[in-house]
Amino acid sequence: MTGQIPDEVTYRRRRYEITAVDGKGLFDPEAHGLEIVPVSTALWRGHLCRYTVHRQQLTLAYLEIGDSARNAAAVIDGVAPRRADDRSAWEKDLAFDLALPVAFTGRLLLGRDYVHIGWLHMGFTPAWLFADVQELVFTEGRLTSAYDRSAELAAVRDRLGPAGLRPAPGRASSEWIHDSFSLSFAYSWPGEGAPPLG
Repeated sequence: MTGQIPDEVTYRRRRYEITAVDGKGLFDPEAHGLEIVPVSTALWRGHLCRYTVHRQQLTLAYLEIGDSARNAAAVIDGVAPRRADDRSAWEKDLAFDLALPVAFTGRLLLGRDYVHIGWLHMGFTPAWLFADVQELVFTEGRLTSAYDRSAELAAVRDRLGPAGLRPAPGRASSEWIHDSFSLSFAYSWPGEGAPPLG
């Protein structure tokens, strides 16, 4: 496998990558009758979501998904798909331009402005590799708290350095690979980890 194209959140007019998820209720294509069609090794989950936070509400603004007869015939919140044409699109992707409220409860760790200390060629990019890191907490899709975690994650980056881009000595590679695809807070914020929710 290879590095993955992440889902994104536009927050305060800036686009962030989702680096960790702790909660339930993000968009689930299968719950909307869509078929998961793997598109590429860089998009193994077969779909890409772009969310926005506007007036404290988490909304799915864009969905890109692999083409299939079922997906081509789907209608989500009154919107039919079109051929995807943006930078992440593959030739056969379908796209939905939406404004669908998402009833997510939990927290998201978001990162932007990659800090180059080497390359991670596996899974999702963890939060500690970004200069700007935000933690957003939601209840039923409403933003209830926001924390700038940039300084804490910079300390993690300083501690790990380039060695953090590979399994720690004595750790099984298969375990590390599994974690890199997990979007867990423990992987994205290693060591002490994020403070508990609440």
